[in-house]
Amino acid sequence: MKTIFSGFLGVLLVLGLAAVTSLAADRPEAPEDGLKLSFLKKEVIFNHSTHDKDMACVDCHHPVEDKEEDYRPCATSGCHDNLDPKDKSVSSLYQSFHKAKGNKFKTCVSCHIETAGSDKDLRKELAGCTKSKCHPS
Repeated sequence: MKTIFSGFLGVLLVLGLAAVTSLAADRPEAPEDGLKLSFLKKEVIFNHSTHDKDMACVDCHHPVEDKEEDYRPCATSGCHDNLDPKDKSVSSLYQSFHKAKGNKFKTCVSCHIETAGSDKDLRKELAGCTKSKCHPS
């Protein structure tokens, strides 16, 4: 009986490792730091390494078309591909980064405001329009 149970546990372990390995294989490597978001009015240099310490990929790359994780860039055709900063639709790239409230998914600004909490100086540093982490000039 012990042998059957041990064999069963061994099979479960192998299947579990295979599933984890498969999931890891589907997950692409993050782009190197220094990713330039130059299609914005004010260029932003984005570093994945700054964000991946406390965040999961799905915090930004939200589910699309019933896929749990979708790693396409935000401005991919059919996603947030409207580059007009005045556009308020869900396809607005500007809104996907800047909308602070009422979002289905987190945005850069909403997350930075949440991180800063009531610290006004940190809020300006993380979510300010100029002289901030996103927009240093």
